[in-house]
Amino acid sequence: MSERILFYTGRIKTMHEVKGGGDIGATMDSMELERERGITIRSAATFCQWGDHHMNLIDTPGHVDFTIEVERSLRVLDGAVLLLCGVGGVQSQTLTVDRQMRRYSVPRIAFINKLDRDNANPQKAVKGLKERLKLCCAPLQVPIGLCHEFEGVIDIIEEEAVFFDGKSGETVRRTAIPSHLAEDAAEARRNLIATLSDADSEIEDLFLNEKTPSKDQLYAAIRRATIANKFVPILMGSAYKNKGVQLLLDAVTRFLPCPLERKNTAYKVERTVTEEGDVVQRKGEIVSLVVDDEQPLVAMIFKLEETPGLGLCNYVRVYQGRLRRGDQIINVRTGGTAIVQKLVRMSANAAVQTDEIKCGEICAIVGEVEASSGDSILKPAVNKKLEVVACEDMYIPPRVLTVAVKGKDQEAERQATKRLTHFMREDPTFNMRKNPETQEIILEGMGELHIDIYVERLKRENNIVMSTGKPTVNYREVIQKSANFDFLYKRQSGGQGQWAHIKGTIEPLPIDMSTEGGTKNRLFITCSSAEIRDQLQKSIQKQVEGKIFPKGLLMNAPLWGVKITITSGAMHEVDSTDIAFRNATQEMWERYLPELEPTLVEPVMNVEIRVPANCLQSVMQEFASREGVVLDTVVDDQDATIRGETNLDSMFGFVIDLRKATKGQGEFSMEFKEYRPMAAFKAQKAMDERNSTLGRKAPIALA
Repeated sequence: MSERILFYTGRIKTMHEVKGGGDIGATMDSMELERERGITIRSAATFCQWGDHHMNLIDTPGHVDFTIEVERSLRVLDGAVLLLCGVGGVQSQTLTVDRQMRRYSVPRIAFINKLDRDNANPQKAVKGLKERLKLCCAPLQVPIGLCHEFEGVIDIIEEEAVFFDGKSGETVRRTAIPSHLAEDAAEARRNLIATLSDADSEIEDLFLNEKTPSKDQLYAAIRRATIANKFVPILMGSAYKNKGVQLLLDAVTRFLPCPLERKNTAYKVERTVTEEGDVVQRKGEIVSLVVDDEQPLVAMIFKLEETPGLGLCNYVRVYQGRLRRGDQIINVRTGGTAIVQKLVRMSANAAVQTDEIKCGEICAIVGEVEASSGDSILKPAVNKKLEVVACEDMYIPPRVLTVAVKGKDQEAERQATKRLTHFMREDPTFNMRKNPETQEIILEGMGELHIDIYVERLKRENNIVMSTGKPTVNYREVIQKSANFDFLYKRQSGGQGQWAHIKGTIEPLPIDMSTEGGTKNRLFITCSSAEIRDQLQKSIQKQVEGKIFPKGLLMNAPLWGVKITITSGAMHEVDSTDIAFRNATQEMWERYLPELEPTLVEPVMNVEIRVPANCLQSVMQEFASREGVVLDTVVDDQDATIRGETNLDSMFGFVIDLRKATKGQGEFSMEFKEYRPMAAFKAQKAMDERNSTLGRKAPIALA
């Protein structure tokens, strides 16, 4: 789709296709891996003009493993086009993108693509939008033919048939509606008006009074309702056959908002400095940002990417003010400053240098600015105090998969670690760490393909070959019971001893298992400084927050949902030291852990499987054997869709069995749903396997 948009807006002279095998590939798929595999891996930004309207376009991946690219793009966009397959309709990734759009209140247009394919059924997609996404929506077009007979569309507002002539569909031809489709078009227009009356008061008034709205009234109402997120206009076509794209561009400029029509907010940042000199930032009052070039700069760095020939590019959306080459900027999170040495407008992996970017636009700062995705930037105030504000955060989905990788020697691992650190800056859903016990490099990500791409990039871009181990699941440790503790710690071995006394409670903390964001554990110290002086209270805090919460005793997995309260205690005038209270805190936790009935929770995935209808039963049996629970099945002619859920661990290797059962015709997708407690026997097995790998033994066995 993006290739057609760039062609029709004059940004490129020749169109190429998104396909694998090493062909030239689409303009926005600039990575060699993208062209080989025929998929989009990284979002790519460009700019174009349609009529009098200047547009910034971001093309995003469709695979759920790269969902962060969609997440951060929607965070900074004013409107979006939701693409649907004319054959598959609403699919699992459509649901994910819909949730992301709702999270940031992004108005959208729906475009039903691929109407030239066999079994194309736009009504199935419309039904899915209404029933599965619960959208108030209606088509603005009726297709003229389907599958190999697809010729064009009927514009039901203009009441014309539209055809796309020429070698590349560049000539838009409008004619009278064919007589055999006149009633279908009239019915679609009546349906549009009736649906729109539920979303716009002006059309509702006309509808109730049995008056027919004019074209201008319909266009104005659709724009109002779309921008208010009360209505989604639906368009149709085939990007591959060059049909319908120009009408989509018309709809983008006609119905989606410009920056002036979007409400953007930030929050004031309140900074405090601790006794240790650490800067702590807290969110303060919410403030509205003004779309005005003359206001103080407020912008967000939403993406970092190494671009061949340019180096590090920091993609920026300007919400308020303007950004110029040579400006000094401040990173709100770190407090660090940098000079904008080079400012460019990006077009995939190409760049057009510019001296200024105005409010509402997207650009890239080339060079090191010491930032991460989601950081806000300001310019220093002149002759007055700088009001520090930060843009609202973007959501980062939880990582669910872990893989150990190993290089051929220490030098290869050192180079890989350096490069993987750069990848972490680019992608917040990718993480690299080193296991201190096994010295293995551990990669964490959204799925097998996600991690595989980064391992392959090491090989392609840096000539570093890494072997991968079996994927493992990111478990979390939780407790199920509460306990009161009264723990005395004392050690005497000649010279100064160690003595500490702490009392309090440990209890489960209710948490949202569907997200990894937010605080999962809490520590409260309510005792007086007379019982435990302030410095020793900080020793307890450091031990709990630095050692106990991040690494549980069962299998070194992070703790979730634990609330520890220190209510009282006592000190020895000589032997109560920092190390004494840290050791007391750790040993207290180990002593009382069995009373808390600890267990593990694991990631559960939403799964959607698409197979030939004659393979439905065998695939359902295979899914059930993997602890899958089928929630819904849909049979549509020769195809069938299975929707269900299961734990991530059970789905390893499923793609191989699925291909065998369907003779290569089946496909599936997964996305994270939530964490759930594991059965004791299964949790024990996972503990034993993980601890065997770590060369350690768990302190307790699960009941």
